[in-house]
Amino acid sequence: MTKTKDKEEKDKGSSVRLPAEPGEYLVLLADRKLLELPLEALSVLQGEGLTSVSRDFSLQLLHSRLNREEPEKVESDNKKETKGGKGTKARGDQSQAIKVMPLPSNTFPVDTRNFKYIVDPHNEGHFEGTSLSMRMKEILERHNQHFTHLWEGFVGSKQKPSLSEVEQLLCRCSAFIYLGMERFMANIPPAKLAALNLSECRMALFFDMVQNNASVFRQLNSDMHKSSEQFALEKPLETALLMSLGGVDCIVVNQWQTSLQQNTQNLAKVLDNLLRERQTSGQTIHALRRGDSSEIPYHKVTESYDQELLTDSKEDEVHHKMTLTSSAFNCILYGLPYLIVT
Repeated sequence: MTKTKDKEEKDKGSSVRLPAEPGEYLVLLADRKLLELPLEALSVLQGEGLTSVSRDFSLQLLHSRLNREEPEKVESDNKKETKGGKGTKARGDQSQAIKVMPLPSNTFPVDTRNFKYIVDPHNEGHFEGTSLSMRMKEILERHNQHFTHLWEGFVGSKQKPSLSEVEQLLCRCSAFIYLGMERFMANIPPAKLAALNLSECRMALFFDMVQNNASVFRQLNSDMHKSSEQFALEKPLETALLMSLGGVDCIVVNQWQTSLQQNTQNLAKVLDNLLRERQTSGQTIHALRRGDSSEIPYHKVTESYDQELLTDSKEDEVHHKMTLTSSAFNCILYGLPYLIVT
């Protein structure tokens, strides 16, 4: 066992790390109206012991996510990879042995080789001498050693995906990434999404909710032909619910409007934490809040916690409000916080 571990560490190099040590994970089950609020910003949830704060719609849905496993499919995929001549098979077994690493208990793997993405489908995301398409290319090149060259998708500067192509990407991926303007649900009717089987998609990352003159004008023309019910289903909470009903285990969305710069920064941080740091999905999103609000004082939860809250000075409360930025809590996670990209 020791020799195998030593060999794995030498072959992998310093670029690949062991999974982060698990801490306390908190899943919020709240009323629909409360889910529209930034619950993650509550002071009681800023303790150092928490490594993840996520949400879900019901205990039954959370239970079904936790009990969904695909061991048979993983085994069949491994058999396909090792088929071929003796030399090829031996090489495949060796590479597979190198890739397999111990995962923390109660975590679920996400295949890094089967990511799909849609970036700026209308080619409107231009800012500060760059664009969403250019930033995505830079991010993919930075993580090339993590099989990002195998990822497939559409970039707005080259091609706009059709509705059928969007459906195929969603149904045939282990994880899906959307980086664009306005709302993701503007690209696919809610009725179409509700009818899709998305059980293969373990994780969906939506970096949208951005506006500029071009996107606002286009979206207004599109929204004029929609009913109020259809428009309501394009909101972040409803998007997460529709994706959950389709079978997606983990959905990351923005709660409110943001900027192109903030979205690209969040995408870069999320992929860096998932691929290079090997953090779980919950740890990854929680790290965004820690990174954006590192100066926010954290209150330790103790027996005298209520007394400490009462005795906090007004100056501390003012300082806390001034350092608490909305961007730190915009990106939230619905579903399983236990996914690890492998």
